[in-house]
Amino acid sequence: MRAWVYKVNSRGQGGVRDWHFDQYFRYRGRQRFEMGGAERIRSPSSWACLRRVRAGDLFFCYQSDERKLYGLARAAGPGYESLPGLGRYDSIDFRPGGLRLKNPVGVSHPQAREVFRHVRAFTVPSRGTIHAVATDELRAVLRQLVAFNPDQRQAILRFAKSRP
Repeated sequence: MRAWVYKVNSRGQGGVRDWHFDQYFRYRGRQRFEMGGAERIRSPSSWACLRRVRAGDLFFCYQSDERKLYGLARAAGPGYESLPGLGRYDSIDFRPGGLRLKNPVGVSHPQAREVFRHVRAFTVPSRGTIHAVATDELRAVLRQLVAFNPDQRQAILRFAKSRP
């Protein structure tokens, strides 16, 4: 299993509110939840990451304009091209039933800043929507999620360890 950070920004063009991870966490359907697409994922580094994603991979859901981690999700399948044949892996489907954190974790919060400044996906500048998370970074981020959400400790650890 691999781990990834998926970044979204709720501010669309012209400052209009666009998309927020709560839309995924409120989803109650049984079908896969489509993420990305040619309009949203335009970075070659993100395309390369999505090419490596497999079913069951863990995603940290990061709202970049708020600088907060909102929860965890699992890939429903591999990354794919929204427009087949272009070689741009710009889409991924999440399984329904992600884990929404009761207390989203601010990466710039004084108690978390020291940890997150060593996680490449959260360093500045950090371009792209999808970022790979190394094993040591995975453990550090999970510790922070638990520290800010102690009543969700079991759920966080169970979700992170679950397999496809």
